[in-house]
Amino acid sequence: SIPFLDLHIVVASTLNSRPIHAMSSGSTMLLGASSPKQAQECDIEKGDANPLLPKVGASPLQKRAAGGCRNAIAKILLGDSNPKFANDAEMALRASFFVVVLGLPFLIPKDNFPTLDFVMKHGMYTTSVVTFFIYNLSKTTGETIMNVVCGLRGTFLAVLNMWMMYYFFPDGVTETSPDYVFWIGLADGAMFITVMLLLNFHISTVIFAVSNATGFWMAFLQPGDDSFACPFTESFQLLGNVGVNSLITVAAGGVLCIMVTFLPYPRWALFDARDTAKDLIHSMPALWKTLADFFIEAEPNAFSADKIHSRMRRLAKTVTTLEGSIANSWYECFGSCRRHYLRRVLNALDKMIHENYDRIYSTCNAITGAEDWNPLHSQMMHLLKPSLFVAIKEAEVLLQVCLESSFDGQWTEVEVVAIQKMCASLRRAEGELTKAFRDARDQLVQGIDEATRNKECMKALLMEHMFVHNFAGFVRLVLGFADDLVQQSKDSKHFPPVTERPAISSLWDRTVVLDRAHLTWVARACLSIFTGFAIGYFGFMDLFNKFDASIATTASVLLSNFLGSAMVKNLGRVQGVVLGTVAGQIAHATLESCDTWSIGALALTLFFYSCITLFIYYSSTEYAYLACLLAAFGGSGMLSGGCGTHSLDKGASYDAILSTVCAISLIVVYDILLPSGRASDMAHKALKGSMETLQRALGMHFDPAEEKVHFHKGDLLSSISSAEGMGAEAYNEPRYWRTEWKHSVYTQSVEHAYRLRYNLATMETCVSEGFKDQGVKHDVMKMLLQTKGFIRLADLVRDKLRAVRPLVGIFKHETCERFPGLADAETLRMVRREVEEVEHAVIAEVAGNPALRRKGIEGSLEKDPLCQVCMVLSSVTSILDGVRELQHCILRSE
Repeated sequence: SIPFLDLHIVVASTLNSRPIHAMSSGSTMLLGASSPKQAQECDIEKGDANPLLPKVGASPLQKRAAGGCRNAIAKILLGDSNPKFANDAEMALRASFFVVVLGLPFLIPKDNFPTLDFVMKHGMYTTSVVTFFIYNLSKTTGETIMNVVCGLRGTFLAVLNMWMMYYFFPDGVTETSPDYVFWIGLADGAMFITVMLLLNFHISTVIFAVSNATGFWMAFLQPGDDSFACPFTESFQLLGNVGVNSLITVAAGGVLCIMVTFLPYPRWALFDARDTAKDLIHSMPALWKTLADFFIEAEPNAFSADKIHSRMRRLAKTVTTLEGSIANSWYECFGSCRRHYLRRVLNALDKMIHENYDRIYSTCNAITGAEDWNPLHSQMMHLLKPSLFVAIKEAEVLLQVCLESSFDGQWTEVEVVAIQKMCASLRRAEGELTKAFRDARDQLVQGIDEATRNKECMKALLMEHMFVHNFAGFVRLVLGFADDLVQQSKDSKHFPPVTERPAISSLWDRTVVLDRAHLTWVARACLSIFTGFAIGYFGFMDLFNKFDASIATTASVLLSNFLGSAMVKNLGRVQGVVLGTVAGQIAHATLESCDTWSIGALALTLFFYSCITLFIYYSSTEYAYLACLLAAFGGSGMLSGGCGTHSLDKGASYDAILSTVCAISLIVVYDILLPSGRASDMAHKALKGSMETLQRALGMHFDPAEEKVHFHKGDLLSSISSAEGMGAEAYNEPRYWRTEWKHSVYTQSVEHAYRLRYNLATMETCVSEGFKDQGVKHDVMKMLLQTKGFIRLADLVRDKLRAVRPLVGIFKHETCERFPGLADAETLRMVRREVEEVEHAVIAEVAGNPALRRKGIEGSLEKDPLCQVCMVLSSVTSILDGVRELQHCILRSE
């Protein structure tokens, strides 16, 4: 991690009224240093090898603290070359080692440890502990605790339900019990499973509750000794009780899961969030600097543009991980103590970063898409370069100070004063940039009157106005975050609470419980489980024994809500179960003796087998579930029976595989008979809905009667994300008689939709007073909506969207015939030249408007009238370009 800033030095500088600057040469200036050399001398004290301030250069995630177990392991596992490989490999090695530790009681000969033999004899420690361990161990402590809690909750609910039944009917169903006992037991099990599936429980809770309940349910309905009794009855015995043993198994496996995340060092989700935040507060200003470097060049450089797009993709990938780490970290502090305070800070930072990412993307999209720049461009950017780079560095240093000050979960006066000092420094840098821009604009663009100057400014320097407007927004967001931190130090509830665990009322949330897709899934799951239970209860010829709940239990464990890829997932499950079972049996049969060498060889086999399968589980997305099943079934097979026991029972193994195949077959059949809908249809609907949301949003923003700005960026993001997910499902959907799914075209269309969303988000923020949702449209936007030229431009945008929307129907076109929408003359209409003419007309029309008077303008460039006009025009142009690219993408598919 990056070294901590010595805030006491900064405060000493503050009290002495000695300014802190950042020079464009790259050195951070402390204590009033007047040159880079002096800054370096001030930055490093005598005898101190490390600077007081982190240098703006390498990514914080690449700067590891010297020494320590974590760094040593990362270095051994080639973390410098591939951090992801090192992280996944370390997790696989950690898990595999403890799989062997958990399996030792089954590997060592019996009668050596009486206590252990006693526990295993009474069923309190079985191979289910290892299975539970593999299923629930995750990469962070928080996520692991969440999985364990869900598993324990589900198991407890199943045990509690069956304890209730045995309280009223202590013997369960027997040969002599009344018929109503059977029917009440049957109804109770069916109702419990249906309710668990219907309510809005976490899927892990549902799986553990239903899978345990099916076994308990069968035991209750089967005549004979059930080894199950309610704690409030005379027949209850702690030892050998199935319900108690189930809870002990889950608890033991859960405790060991959590323990593993602490050894050899803790894997806190909050630390992952912190490291991700460090990376982001470095990457965000660094990307602005890269954009500035690109924009300062005399002409667009295609290779530099590629570099920017590459960094944008990496930044987007990093941004998406922060929110998940913050959510998982709740289970590491349970909503209290200093860690929860840091969660609130990181959550506020996450929101700020997402909003800033919208601006960076729209800026990147505009400047990298230009083929050439105006002759005045180089002169303007040359004049802005010093103050622009200073502002970027000041923003990064301020973000670093804010984040480092928050890590301990409490504030000191020193830290508060340091942040206030840095805020003042950044405001000065922004003021200098604002003055430099306005002076350069007045110097480069001259005319007889103000209207002429405004017209030339908007024509010649439109992108430059857009660039500084978005950068000013970045500075505002950084300062707002820092000011909020200062307020948080005074009021611990200033930051809004992070979204915590769902309230108990969410279990019957109507939007989920009554959703048609959810109800269909519940029906499919119930039919699969109940059919499997019926087959197991009655038996079937010599294929399935009577009173065997394995089919229903397997169907419960394999619960999923996949759509198009359900068939692929189900086939993968068969592979995982069969290959894992066979691999485990081969290893155990080969090394079944109790000789020391045999025990050691089997332990090593289990270790390396677990390493390979668990590494695939943690590193792969496509094969993760298959690898998890291989690890669970293979590991259990190697440990079954213990040493010295010939446990190779081919008949039982065949029965287990047959039950799995039967359960999966039932799932597939009911998926076909009761589909939630085809994934390709849902993908088409989601993408079409995204276009409708965009059209509706622009219609409201371009409507003079709408006084306020309602942000649609969240709705549009949700719609596009849904379309992206459905597209991946549609790719794996069985097509049968239909033509191949146009996956590459659909993927590109989603990317263009994301681009449209980023430009919409930037424009929405720009035109709203206070830059907030439901804010009043600012005066410049109101003025634009009254001009004939802009009204015509808005009409062109609406016409373009209206023409492109039918093209999305190509993803529902499933025959070899040509898609009719491609022959529509409206979809082939070219409007680029007309758009350029209308934009020039808008500029000429608004140039002399009193709303654009520049005399006496103060404050941020976000409130500069010319910047606001250029920002709106640039956003509209980018939206039109995005729609055009989407149009060409679909047209090229035929």
